[in-house]
Parts: sequence; structure tokens; C-alpha cells
Amino acid sequence: MTIKNTIAGLPYGGAKGGIKIDPRSLSKAELERVTRNYTTAMCKKSSLGASVDVPGPDIGTGVREMTWIKDQYQTFYGHRDLNYAGVTTGKDVIHHGIRGREESTGLGVYYCTRYILNNA
Repeated sequence: MTIKNTIAGLPYGGAKGGIKIDPRSLSKAELERVTRNYTTAMCKKSSLGASVDVPGPDIGTGVREMTWIKDQYQTFYGHRDLNYAGVTTGKDVIHHGIRGREESTGLGVYYCTRYILNNA
């Protein structure tokens, strides 16, 4: 992510974080509780936010989990953080996500491959 963000001129580095669980072994309610508790713990340490760390979907997570994180972040900070919508990437459009998010990785691979093949 660091390289992609730099190329795009975004002021973000790169990091990975996670919870050591098998999401398939949890009910939806259990997974939501774990995700929200993780988010609260990150907020208490000031380790989450649009200008601090912006999680995105990866292995075992998706739109649903990113929306829970955004939701819990907003619950924790209330209206004190006007940038709450930017706390995660990968949300659906009705939760302040962007159109084309799901297709973007595949399109990026396509354009890079096409460029390499045409310029090799």
C-alpha cells in the first residue's frame, strides 16, 4: 500500500493489523462484537482515524466489517471527528464508500498488464 499511495499522491504509509480468529467459526453477532471491540480498543489508543491509520478490507473481511468499524468509530468519537467517513476504505456507497471499489484491483491488474505487454 505504501507504494500505491505514494504513486497516487496520498498522504498514507502502509500497515497491517488484525485479530487472530477464524471469522468462519463465529456467528455474525459474535464477529460484529469482536470487530466493534477491536475498533474501540484502537480508538482508545488513538490508533485509528483518517489521519492516523485507515483499515481496508483484506483476508476474512469485507464491506460489512469496514462498515462496522466506521460505525463504531463514529459511536466512539461522535460528532467530534468530522472525518469519520474516511476511517476505512471498502465501505458500500450508502456508508460513504466509493463506486468502483470492488472492481478497482482487477482493473489495476488489467491496465498494468496491458501496459507491460504493449511496451515490452
